[in-house]
Amino acid sequence: MPRGSWLGLVMCVATVTPAAGQGPPRTLPAYPSAPPAAANVTPLPAEPPVKDLTPSEFSDLIPPPEPHASGHGLPGSLTPTVPAHSGFYGTAEYLLFRPRSGSFDYALVNSTGGLATVGPIRSLSYDLASGFRVEGGYHFDTGWDAAFAYTYLQADGGSSAAAAPGQVLLPTLTRPGLTDNALTALAEANLNYSLYDMVIGKRLALDNHFAVRAFGGFRFAEINQRFNTLYNGLDAQLAAVNTSSRYSGFGPIVGGEAILTACRGFHGYARASGGLLTGRSRNSLLETNSAGATTYVDSDNNVRKVVPVASIAIGGGWQYRTVSIRAGYEVTQWFGLTEPTRYVDDVGQGKISTRPSNLSLEGFFIQFGLTF
Repeated sequence: MPRGSWLGLVMCVATVTPAAGQGPPRTLPAYPSAPPAAANVTPLPAEPPVKDLTPSEFSDLIPPPEPHASGHGLPGSLTPTVPAHSGFYGTAEYLLFRPRSGSFDYALVNSTGGLATVGPIRSLSYDLASGFRVEGGYHFDTGWDAAFAYTYLQADGGSSAAAAPGQVLLPTLTRPGLTDNALTALAEANLNYSLYDMVIGKRLALDNHFAVRAFGGFRFAEINQRFNTLYNGLDAQLAAVNTSSRYSGFGPIVGGEAILTACRGFHGYARASGGLLTGRSRNSLLETNSAGATTYVDSDNNVRKVVPVASIAIGGGWQYRTVSIRAGYEVTQWFGLTEPTRYVDDVGQGKISTRPSNLSLEGFFIQFGLTF
């Protein structure tokens, strides 16, 4: 073996073999894969959850959850018209209606001088009238709502008739055998219409663009009509016939609404309702001649009756966030609202006839609404 190799072997053995009296060789400690943690180090606190700092005025810009995600949301296209949150709301409507009554005839223009009755019957019609309707209520987050509404309308009307040469007016309102003919006639009418509605409703979204609302409640109605006629000439010496009808009733109403949404807040709207009101109909009749100096009739006919009422409206609207505008056409019919008295016999003084008279209102409405 070469000298250099022996020298290396001797040095290796001297290194490994312990010296006398020193014991076994010392083993170096094995370090773990990761250094030990310090004994006094405090762990870092967990990060707090992210807080929503969106201002409240921009909360409406966040789309609502889809119904299939949470089970409680509403489709985004119906959110403006079917609120998903609770809160108060109010609407105000301008009404442009024409009332109509079936008992406003006052004279027949007779073109013959004999016993034959030939000619048109003149009747009065109400003029276009302005009114309003206000409603206030509260939406619950369950889809229910409670509301109170008030409707008011005041209307007037006037008409006149005059006999041409060779003609004569036959009054239709006077008692037979007393004031049977005249040359001129003036008629006027007045209507005061007030409704008070208290209803509870429930809204349901059937799909992403269609929702319905069913409602029911009670209505109190106060409807007053006045119809006055003045005849002059021949038998009539400023002969006047003054009639008035007043109905006060209370009863249940039910109805439904439907909303079909389109794009950009536009939607179609339909509403129908009906009810039965029980109340008292007061009808008075006063007939005079000679400018009020002579009284021919002064009587009242007060009856208690049930009056059916039906209403339907259709239109469209637009809504942006909590503000809405609607417009449409509405028709309301009161069946047999009044029972004016007519005396029909010139011999039997007590022979009367009562003719139930309807009242209808039809025209346009414009509604402004606000949800809080």
